[in-house]
Order: sequence, then C-alpha cells, then structure tokens
Amino acid sequence: MEIKELQHILQEAYTIKNLNKISLVLINLYKARQFTTLNKISEILSYYVSVSITDDGKGFSKLMMMYHPDRANHHLEEINRLAAQNNFDALLEYSHILKLERIEEIASTLDSYEDIDYAPVYDWDIETEGFSVINDIQHDKTFKTRSKTELIGYTFYDAIKIREYGHTDIEYPSFYLEEIEEFELSSSDINDLDGVQFCINARTIDLSDNRITDLSPLIGLINLEELDLSDNQIGYIDGLSNLLNLKSVILSNNYIDDISPLFELKKLEYANLTENKVDIKQINELVKSGVTVTW
Repeated sequence: MEIKELQHILQEAYTIKNLNKISLVLINLYKARQFTTLNKISEILSYYVSVSITDDGKGFSKLMMMYHPDRANHHLEEINRLAAQNNFDALLEYSHILKLERIEEIASTLDSYEDIDYAPVYDWDIETEGFSVINDIQHDKTFKTRSKTELIGYTFYDAIKIREYGHTDIEYPSFYLEEIEEFELSSSDINDLDGVQFCINARTIDLSDNRITDLSPLIGLINLEELDLSDNQIGYIDGLSNLLNLKSVILSNNYIDDISPLFELKKLEYANLTENKVDIKQINELVKSGVTVTW
C-alpha cells in the first residue's frame, strides 16, 4: 500500500461521522462507569499511543480528546501534511483509529472481550518497501514511537498541548477548552495555571502531583464540581472561594494552614486536607457545616 492509499484510508477514518460514532460509545461507557472496559480499549491502542484509564476513570479526557469530532479538521490537516512530506512513520501513528472501527462490537461484548479479534481490516508490513494489505500479523516492534518530552515546568495551556500533541509548538485555540467538562492533568509538571481560565464549562479537574502555587486563575470556573489539587505546593486557597458549585476538593499534601475560603462553598460535600497544617478549630467548623472532612 502506497502512502496515497494510506492517506485516503485515514481521511475516511477521521470524518466527523466516524469520530462522532467513536465518541458516543466512549461517553456512554464512561457514564456507565465502565472504566475497566475503557482501559481495555486503551490497551488496544497502546501500540500507537500511550493512554490508560484508572479504576476511577482518570485518563478518560485524554482518550476522549483523541476522537473528539471538533478535532476532525486538525487531524485531516496533519494527515495531509505528513503525506505530502512522505513521512510514513508519523502517518502510521494516526492509524490507531482503525483499531476502533468495530468499537460498538467491543462495547457490546464485554464479557467475551479476550475472545474477539480486534485487528482492523488494514494492517501494514513495515519491513517491506512501501506497504501492502495483509491480515492477522503482529506489528514490527521496531516501529518508531513518539519521543517523550522531558518536562521542565509548564503552564496549564502548554500541558494540554503536550498531552494531546507531545509538544507545545502548535496553535491550540482557547475556545477548544470551553466545551470540555473533564480535564486530567496529573503529574504534568504544571507550575502555572495560565490557560485554565478558559475552561468555563469544566466540572472535573485533576491537577494532582504538579508544582502549583497560585490558584487565582481558577476564580471564574463557577461550574466546577470536583477538583483535585493534592501533592502540589499550595499555601493559600483564596482562589477557591468563588467556586460556588464545588462539591469535592482534594488538597492533601500541600502547605495550607487556613481553609476559611472553603466556608463560602455552600455546596461543598467533601474535603481532603491530610498532610496540611490546618488548625483543628477550622476543621471542626467545616465539619459542623456538613462537609465530610479527611484530615
């Protein structure tokens, strides 16, 4: 199979219609809390991309954004650019979507998952010059994978780019962030929340295990319901006082000694404050307000 034919196959795969189909299945699995199944799907893709879903659903946002219909034009532009450059290896990295051409069958046969052959119609023998259509073969393990970026400290905005594209040298309009409801950016070496202010419809954000100190960019995220800021370098949480719909906040392993901003959050149901230096009087006050507190 020559590169032009591969390009055509990928163009057909990355249509809005097909991305909608994949996204719908993924969303339904997530809403049904079928996190194990979602992780099995991510394992199918693991040869091409690094993504995994934890037992509590973390990692779903990365999987979802790979197949979000709004990104169809971006994918097609990249496919055409790589084909014009005759870049076989990079173009092949986009073929993970072909593993999901039978995604409805994957989702509907959960109990017999191991017995199903999920190989796509097309596979490639990358040891030959050019490509040919073959069936039921194992990929050459010398396939070139995308090199990992060494993290040195990033803004929220740049961390999004790195999660999605592997680098920051790309245009990523801020309005893309406006419609996303879940962000999973744990262990992303974020030290600046610049960019998070665009996530106006976010309901869940995981920013655990980063190097965050300033929470002020969070002030406008009034739809936020769940926030994980554990294992950061946070001393002051004044930036949380405006998150009036917040129901759960995890602040463990920080440098917090004043939690009075949490008293303003009337919908707050749970707060994890372990490994901080909060006065017991404030803890008791929060508990009396009806919040379940771990400390």
